[in-house]
Amino acid sequence: MSITSQKKDPPISDAEMVAEYLLQHADFLIERPEVLAEIQLKHECNGAISLIEHQVNTLRDQYRKTKNQLESLVQIARENDRLNERMHRLTLAILDAATLNDIHIALDDNLRGDFKADAVNIKLFINPDEATIEPDHELMQTTFVPMNDPKLNEFKTILGHETPSCGQLKSEQLKYMFGDTADDIKSTAVIPLGGNSCTSVECPFLGILAIGSRDANRFHSSMGTIFLGNLGEIISRAIKGRLPLKRQHD
Repeated sequence: MSITSQKKDPPISDAEMVAEYLLQHADFLIERPEVLAEIQLKHECNGAISLIEHQVNTLRDQYRKTKNQLESLVQIARENDRLNERMHRLTLAILDAATLNDIHIALDDNLRGDFKADAVNIKLFINPDEATIEPDHELMQTTFVPMNDPKLNEFKTILGHETPSCGQLKSEQLKYMFGDTADDIKSTAVIPLGGNSCTSVECPFLGILAIGSRDANRFHSSMGTIFLGNLGEIISRAIKGRLPLKRQHD
């Protein structure tokens, strides 16, 4: 009876022993070049390649991956630098604003210009009859809204979180924030204004800043909101010092 010998893969234990030996004797293949020359590795394209060619290709792949990662990090760093520059200009414009109306104008100009926003609006939850609005401050005519305005119920969830919210608003919310341009807005960033001291719509300093875009993917729920949160804090502090409230008499 003849026994046909078939070449089988070595057990895992044997493979581990070979690997451990080569790692401990790194000069083995250098001292035994005839072994290195005989080693052939299967290759998807050309059938088989030498071990050295395989190593070279592996190193090239690692280099390309490392290069792509480095280029990605450099691009992110550049974008962050540009964002910091735009944020700096916006902060200075807000600090230079003499009135609440000027703050609104600075936000509108900078967010539309530097940040490519398609719509910007603020709502401050202050009864209009408690505020003094200059005749030439047209933007303020739509900024103050009554604290008992039932339409504010649409924003209770957003205000409850006290953190920026990004994504798509309901049609009622869009109309409330953007008026006639609401139909053009496909995604929105909503920033509660007022800070930790304002946790309900009754807070006299609480408001909302809405930034709208015609691009449905511009603001989405998974995007970071650190920049938006910082912006909200800056605007809140600026607004608190410039509220044109009427003096209350006993």
